[in-house]
Amino acid sequence: MVLVLVLLTFAAFVAVGLLASRRQQAAAEGPSTDEALCAVPAVAPDVGTTPTYYLHPGHVWVRLTPDGLASVGASDFAANFAGALSGVDVPNEGAILRQGEPAWTLLSARNRQLTQAMPIDGEIVAVNRKFAGERPPLTNRSQEMDWILQVRPTRLREDLQSLFSGAMAETWKEVAGLRLNAALSPALGRIANDGGVWLANFGDMFDEPVWLAMRQDLFPPQDTPATK
Repeated sequence: MVLVLVLLTFAAFVAVGLLASRRQQAAAEGPSTDEALCAVPAVAPDVGTTPTYYLHPGHVWVRLTPDGLASVGASDFAANFAGALSGVDVPNEGAILRQGEPAWTLLSARNRQLTQAMPIDGEIVAVNRKFAGERPPLTNRSQEMDWILQVRPTRLREDLQSLFSGAMAETWKEVAGLRLNAALSPALGRIANDGGVWLANFGDMFDEPVWLAMRQDLFPPQDTPATK
């Protein structure tokens, strides 16, 4: 798991340089199919403040709270890649998970499963009740999902070194879009979005072989959570 995180983090820093180069080229050439699934965020993050929001390379967000706990959930990119959701397979309260281990599985209406990695070490102190039922009420979303787990971190300082914040978090989201478009363009065509919002449930647009290949590439590891 540690090796996967190291490789993903290294890839992110390489991607930042490539993305900066592509932005310079795009500024000279005008709009391209890189905007097919998501527009560039309208407002840049304020990197001068102490971050409370972090992003795991597997597209899981972490929000730190003053009480020492952390709320974690699926990013808008991950939720919409999974497609229209029918439920979420969540661990039990009291479970202790380590960074990189399977945390939960997003279940799609097309019988697809997207397992996401735990972003930090810790004890699960709460599970969002609306995701805990067999068929929780979920709607099509293009915005960030609510938190899925609340965690009491056990080694937060070390774990945060493997996460992104500020501009790096935003860049990692853009890199994911570039990787998708590289696999799909020009067949997908140009689909404009406003304000940096992902196209709702865009994963349902992909046929099964492409979706599975991109899942393996963007969301390792794909193991069933072993906490139930």
